[in-house]
Amino acid sequence: MPDTIDYTIGWDNPASQLFQVAATARPEGDAVVFSLPAWRPGRYVFQNYSANVQNVRAEDDRGRALPVEWVDLDSWRVSAGGSNRVTLRFEYYTSTFDAGTSVLRPDLAYLNLVNLLPWVEGRMDEPVHLTLEAPAEWPVATQLERVTGPGHVFRAPDYHYAADAPTIAAPDLVDWPFDVDGTRFHAWWRPAPDLQGFTREQLLADLAALAREQAAIFGGFPFDEYNHLYQIVPMPFGHAVEHAASASYVLGPPQRLFANRGGYLGLLGISSHELFHAWNVKRIRPAALWPYDYSEPQLSRLHWWTEGVTDYMSNLALVRAGLMTHDEFWQNLASGIASLESTPGRRVLSASASSWTSWLTGYGGGDPNATVSFYSLGNQLGLLLDLQVRDATDGARGLDDVFRLLWKRYYEQGQGVPEDGVQRAVEEVAGRSFDDFFARYVHGTEIYPYEETLAVVGLTARRAPVPGRPEATVGWVLRRTGDAVTVANVLPESPALAAGVMRGDIVLAVDEETLASPDVDAILARHAPGDRVPVRLLRGDQEVVVGVELAGEGNLRWEVRPMEGATERQLRLRQGWLASRASP
Repeated sequence: MPDTIDYTIGWDNPASQLFQVAATARPEGDAVVFSLPAWRPGRYVFQNYSANVQNVRAEDDRGRALPVEWVDLDSWRVSAGGSNRVTLRFEYYTSTFDAGTSVLRPDLAYLNLVNLLPWVEGRMDEPVHLTLEAPAEWPVATQLERVTGPGHVFRAPDYHYAADAPTIAAPDLVDWPFDVDGTRFHAWWRPAPDLQGFTREQLLADLAALAREQAAIFGGFPFDEYNHLYQIVPMPFGHAVEHAASASYVLGPPQRLFANRGGYLGLLGISSHELFHAWNVKRIRPAALWPYDYSEPQLSRLHWWTEGVTDYMSNLALVRAGLMTHDEFWQNLASGIASLESTPGRRVLSASASSWTSWLTGYGGGDPNATVSFYSLGNQLGLLLDLQVRDATDGARGLDDVFRLLWKRYYEQGQGVPEDGVQRAVEEVAGRSFDDFFARYVHGTEIYPYEETLAVVGLTARRAPVPGRPEATVGWVLRRTGDAVTVANVLPESPALAAGVMRGDIVLAVDEETLASPDVDAILARHAPGDRVPVRLLRGDQEVVVGVELAGEGNLRWEVRPMEGATERQLRLRQGWLASRASP
């Protein structure tokens, strides 16, 4: 029978922001090596959690001190000294608050256990017990199984499941449970939200509808119970992380979430995204991440699929569940295209390369004109692949079938998806080669074929003039920094770059008009493309004046609309694409 690795997490004074962590294991030799993760699944960049560790010490089962030494940046070797059990103890400092960190305050213990729990080398598959020393009256939300008895004690089948379990303990934590076809869901809130014009019944019904739509693709849920862990903060914020049987969210401010339909759809959208991850990435996972190695980068070119295509499928679920109208979906598609095509890096970095290099850029580091999010790329690639598969099969199959094939071929066989596994699955479902598509659009940086692909379902995609927007453009991104207006970016091949404007310049005036905000539309509206306007800048302690020759097309925005005179086939394929999978 396998041994159990025991963990205890508590605290003395929460104002110190220090968790007290203890990990106990039976020695299998002269020493036990404990290692803390350097990164977490869902965020493919090193975060070096051991930087928060202090006051490391060890003891035997009688409380006698044992020798302990750092053996690398994340690992400690404890000399067993003939003892039956050895315990590693340390303090873990918490400061940053997002969905992937840990936080300790007088009114909150939020634990991402992947930050806090060291694994025992060579024994990740052994069962885990966790004792959380929170006040007995505090509710606790977690995907871990509760052990019957006093206190907050939980268990997990192995280290991976325990590390994957975000846990909230707080006096103002409330649970809104609901059932979906026999599976229990929990919507945990800290604090209970002011729903304004919405109702608890409506919200839970909508979350259930989303879950039902997603489960219909795969034939059921991959878990027995699921937890949405929502924490509401007073400032503008939006972050969420997926887990095997839960998702953690830090969202705010509360008035934005429920003030109007847009905010509410945003809440449903991020909930849909994280839930779909229960299939795509938590179980249908790149082979490079199977199993997880928390000490080394696990490089994959498939994050455009695991994240970006998840984004596409989560929005599609909103439509299929009747929670987003078709017109709202068209607008969502147009916004996604516009966001991607206005990102200069999409012409530099491919979807597969963006996935591979996330470990270098940290999701936004480096030259902003040479990077692009695999979320944005994959969102559009999911749309295009879905419609091209439907076109190739006359509407008989789509990405739903690709996901089912990946599930059966890889996850059910206990395997990860090889780097070419997605393309091969798409080709098998579609019945034709996708070599050209993947070469040009997944591994290459060619402009995506939006117009011709959306025409498959009778939609048009084009850049159209926006009334009231100036045609003239400078080709820069401005932001307010304190009382100043600063150049956040200068776009490649832009009038601003040609004139010598630099990132970090403070813009004092445009066309002799002092700039009080980043909005220069009123100034540009007085000019036409080709006009030359003076721009006065502060660079360091020097004023610089440059002449900018304005370019055009500043008033063009992407729009997606149903085409007039759509054929019977186009309408049939559109109906098959958007129809509910959960309806009888």
